[in-house]
Amino acid sequence: MYHVSGVIDGDTIKVRINGTSYRVRILGIDAPELSTRECQAQGAASRMQSLVQSKSVSLRRDPKQPDKDQYGRFIRHVVLADGTYAAQSLLQDGLAREYVPRGSYAKRDDFLAAERSAKKSKLGIWSVACNPAPKPTVAAPLVNPPAPTKPAPSTPRPTTPQPKSNTCNIKGNIARDGEKIYHVPGQRYYDDAEIDPSKGERWFCSESEAVAAGWRKAKV
Repeated sequence: MYHVSGVIDGDTIKVRINGTSYRVRILGIDAPELSTRECQAQGAASRMQSLVQSKSVSLRRDPKQPDKDQYGRFIRHVVLADGTYAAQSLLQDGLAREYVPRGSYAKRDDFLAAERSAKKSKLGIWSVACNPAPKPTVAAPLVNPPAPTKPAPSTPRPTTPQPKSNTCNIKGNIARDGEKIYHVPGQRYYDDAEIDPSKGERWFCSESEAVAAGWRKAKV
């Protein structure tokens, strides 16, 4: 029997052997990590403290398991004075998962049965608190596609109003400098000339009418 000098977490304790303190990794379980604050990590550590802290325990090596793990901890069954396996107690309370470094080990069937019982009863790490139901995904609201934008109507190029009659075909334009010039069919710029009534431009039915209104004839 060895004195337990400390509990590191739910699956690791410290014992004194011949005056020297050694770390012992309890065989058969993997408890939640305190360092990462896993669910029930504190509960597992507290439960282990209540079982072994400052008490004397038996350390039993399993012939199918290594003497130490990669961290230099002894791998042992930890058995209380009344014959209870500390690992099995944590498994029954749902405060650890069954775990084996390699192969098998003595008491594994009992440990697995204890784990199944805790799962069925949803204790500890198997509880709803540690395994909340996933929130139902809410479908993103449908976003109405933007209505197609109609291109802004382009300002129509003013068209030359048609003369009132076949004889009113003389184009009276007003130049940028305000000079009034009329074009008769056949002149060079007759076809290019456009009439914009908003500027005061107009059609004439005869050259005499255009001259009387103050327009002069285009030179070409």
